[in-house]
Amino acid sequence: MSEASPLCDPDAWSHAVESANPDAMLVAIRMRLGAVMRQRISEEDVLQETLLRAWAHRHSVQWEGPAAFRRWLLTIAERTVEDHRDYLNAQKRDVRRTQSIAVGDSSTPDVEPWSSTTPSRLAARRERAQALAEALESLPDDLRDVVRLRLFEELSMPEIATRLGLGESALRHRFRKGAELYAMRLKAHDSSTGGSKTGATDAPS
Repeated sequence: MSEASPLCDPDAWSHAVESANPDAMLVAIRMRLGAVMRQRISEEDVLQETLLRAWAHRHSVQWEGPAAFRRWLLTIAERTVEDHRDYLNAQKRDVRRTQSIAVGDSSTPDVEPWSSTTPSRLAARRERAQALAEALESLPDDLRDVVRLRLFEELSMPEIATRLGLGESALRHRFRKGAELYAMRLKAHDSSTGGSKTGATDAPS
């Protein structure tokens, strides 16, 4: 991507990050970390590191809309979690590492411009992510994976069908049912708390 790319502009970058729904990304990262790793590193830290890495490589990605951008961020988040897991495993083996986990490209020292680290903003994102996670976890097992993979992991319907071994008709039925139930659970939570009415991501038609 050339220097003229829209993602090189700090304001455009911030808008792109917001369009990727950072609250839902926190839920996806939390699932990747697992209970043990969450005792050592928070999903907020992983998200911030993910965005730093993404900003450092912004020239290499083509803007193809929020869904594609979010998938790219989730790929980086996956690598970030794996880096931390490797680091923790190395510590358990008492292997000394002379360098910390790399954040982005060392040849790109500029700071990612998305302002997400103020205490009030972090608290709001943490609270919203918790609401999304609780709504997701409340779904029946046969619906939860479909909703998680589509709304939180941004997989396509064919990809989900292959992963879960479901036919297209059965998958769409489960997703429709699960997405409706998820939206109802989230709306009930918002009504009781006066919170945001935004879901994980816009469901496809």
